[in-house]
Amino acid sequence: MKTTYRLLIIFLAFIFIQACKTTIPVIQADEFVTLDTVQVNSNSEREIYRASETRVNDLLHTKLEVTFGWDSAFLYGKAHLQFVPYFYATDSLTLDAKGFQIHKVALVDKIGKRTPLTYSYDQSFLKIDLGKTYTRKDTYNIFVDYTAMPNKLKAGGSLAITQAKGLYFINPDGSDPDKPKQIWTQGETEASSCWFPTIDAPNEKTTQEIYITVDSQYVTLSNGELMFQSENPDGTRTDYWMQSLPHAPYLFMMAVGEFAVAKDEWRGKPVHYYVEPKYADVARDIYPNTVEMLEFFSTKLGYEYPWDKYHQIVVRDYVSGAMENTGAVIFGDFVQGNERFLIDNAAEDIVAHELFHHWFGDLVTCESWSNLPLNESFATYGEYLWNEHKYGKDQADLHGRGNLRTYLGQSRINKKKLIRFNYGDEMEMFDSHSYQKGGRVLHLLRNHVGDDAFFALLKLYLESNEFQSVEIHQLRLAFEKVTGEDLNWFFNQWFFGAGHPILEIEKSFTNDTLSITVKQTQDGAGVAKIFLLPTTIGIVQANGLLLEKKVTISERTQTIKIKQNSAPLLVNFDIEKVLIGVINQAIERNEAITLYNNSYTYLDKYDAIKMLKNKKDSSSLDIISGAMNDDFWYIRKTAIDNTKKLAKIRPESTLAKLKLLAEKDPKSSVRAAAINAISKNFEETIDLAFLDRGIEDLSFKVVSASLDAIYKKNKEAGVIKAHQLENEENASILLTIASIYAIDGKPEQKAFFNNTLKKTSGFNKYPLLISYGEFLEKQDNPTIESAIPSLAENAKGDGTWFIRMAAVNSLIKLKQNKEEEQSSIATEIEKEEDIAEKAKLTTQKTSVEQLTQKLIASLKEIREEETNSRLKNLIEGELE
Repeated sequence: MKTTYRLLIIFLAFIFIQACKTTIPVIQADEFVTLDTVQVNSNSEREIYRASETRVNDLLHTKLEVTFGWDSAFLYGKAHLQFVPYFYATDSLTLDAKGFQIHKVALVDKIGKRTPLTYSYDQSFLKIDLGKTYTRKDTYNIFVDYTAMPNKLKAGGSLAITQAKGLYFINPDGSDPDKPKQIWTQGETEASSCWFPTIDAPNEKTTQEIYITVDSQYVTLSNGELMFQSENPDGTRTDYWMQSLPHAPYLFMMAVGEFAVAKDEWRGKPVHYYVEPKYADVARDIYPNTVEMLEFFSTKLGYEYPWDKYHQIVVRDYVSGAMENTGAVIFGDFVQGNERFLIDNAAEDIVAHELFHHWFGDLVTCESWSNLPLNESFATYGEYLWNEHKYGKDQADLHGRGNLRTYLGQSRINKKKLIRFNYGDEMEMFDSHSYQKGGRVLHLLRNHVGDDAFFALLKLYLESNEFQSVEIHQLRLAFEKVTGEDLNWFFNQWFFGAGHPILEIEKSFTNDTLSITVKQTQDGAGVAKIFLLPTTIGIVQANGLLLEKKVTISERTQTIKIKQNSAPLLVNFDIEKVLIGVINQAIERNEAITLYNNSYTYLDKYDAIKMLKNKKDSSSLDIISGAMNDDFWYIRKTAIDNTKKLAKIRPESTLAKLKLLAEKDPKSSVRAAAINAISKNFEETIDLAFLDRGIEDLSFKVVSASLDAIYKKNKEAGVIKAHQLENEENASILLTIASIYAIDGKPEQKAFFNNTLKKTSGFNKYPLLISYGEFLEKQDNPTIESAIPSLAENAKGDGTWFIRMAAVNSLIKLKQNKEEEQSSIATEIEKEEDIAEKAKLTTQKTSVEQLTQKLIASLKEIREEETNSRLKNLIEGELE
């Protein structure tokens, strides 16, 4: 599953602070040992341990027959399930089945006769008395006739998966003309049992068949092959999908709706792209390079893509980023757009992530959510591998650096083990430790064992564990079998240990000896005082030649001595930039110039630019100026972002170069950065005609930067241009317009916010609601009053809780402003002596009081419906 996409980055720091507050304290029992007794402190609590699901019955095959009630949002299902006792004999079966109506449970014999069975059901578990004892040599078949009612379930969910209802009916009554009618599912973690009875655990594997009956205008998608379609007399159609290879129940999927389907194939296997009909012409571009990825990953891993097809589909109002359902991947609609949209929003990393899951997650599956990094760390690293193959090491390292920063951001709040058995809820595992840190750990491991061994052992791991569930030790054993090295130290440190090293690097040169002192300063609960760190130090010697020195840091404070004839020009610790952690090393100006000119990775150039950005000397300015012509786009962008000093000292040449980049650079991010730099450094001298040309750029990112620059140059012109762009269907532009109206909007712009909120979904709603609230703070009372229903609707919506919170915060701030206004008017009334003026003020105060009461009433109504404890407490705290 991919849970982090572009706009999510805007909220990372906030999200992680909130998401990590729910931690479970671990209190070890105090033991007092005597010769014959053990006494345990009665006040102690047992540590949480999240074990893998105990295997009592093994689910061999699942056959489902489903129809839908659009009006009721019900699924009417018949489940045919085949089991065998896992090892021990059993006379009972427990199935996960959430929020069903159970109509019939029966045992099915070899000729299809159904014998009713006794069962109990508590809305979560269906417990069946089998009527006899079965041994592991016996198979038996169960039939369940049921109705699933997902909208009656408590939504649940988290940041990664915002709801956990399993089955979703989108616009079921067709009342929203801008949204298609759809049905789709989301199974991870344990929500498949919201729409069919199963053993809903990642260590279960089953083959499947699904008969989906729908109105004939709809297209369906599910796992496996579409075996046939049959038209029914009542105008419906039944599609029969079958998958003959086993996978976990959380990977089951269905999607129903009106879709256009573009078709490719790879090695004879169908590869289809499902999109809304208006995007049919760009369907392949919405899922870029899919066929090439299938070939690359199959070849790189030495294990051919194992499933019978690879289809991808975009759905509306999706509750996550994307999901690796076997052979039928679901994406949120944030990846879907026209040709212009795709210039800046290619979902290539997400496509790679979900595809790589089909080996790591679908083929070989974590046996418990505690072992989730075996799925998500690999899928995250799949993004790195694809970037490295397609776009080169610099692009891959940029991606990896972003992952490291994301992890380090969360680690400031909470440092966790990658493999952890004490989570409060399994959704806590879907964080930057399991994803981003895990991906970096795999890269570190690859660097340690070498490419040949790394990919040979991945092949061994896949072949040894195909169609099975695994725990982390099986990965370690594969590494050890190939390399011959005991790697417990690595796995204990990085998978079973928390945190990362924080290194202070000091160097000195005396008596022909270079001394490099490394101090490990990390601290905190569960964080090792000493990390074992094999690494490479790059030394640019006085003669300009590079010396690479392999070392292992194994002490809290360790000094490495290297003989040198002269003082080196530069010491570049961890020259390959693979260590996970924070490295603090003082770099002087001359060393930064050497670092740039002797760069080992793009990160050396990046760091050098950051170090030199405020320098005034000619050599430093030459570095910044030259970097704007670098082959790697991100170095060009970094240089552009740091031209403040260059623009002051060399204004004419800098402006000329920025204008050229703004109009001619092939990368839209660079063009946008150049416009931003021009706006920031040359606001007085740049003319509006130049910025207007940016509005005509094909890239929405460049258009947004140009609009922002026009507004900063001339507010009136910016507001006019914003109004002209209101109908663009692009989040970047619409959010820029919203930020302008938040400052300079008039009452008539309320319609823009309301219309944009209706057609905006996902994380884009957060900044939009923030801007809406800021806009309303500057408006008159009638405008504010008319906006209350819209804010309340978003505050009570089905989206992620922190998006609801944006609407709640806007209401709270408006309430606080009006309370302050009441107090201010009351003070004026006390001072006012003129009777007519006092009456006018009294009328004004009454109007404000009435508006305040309406805001309070709205907050109370929201509080009653809110289920998130943080958000409920926020509202209650304001109302007290």
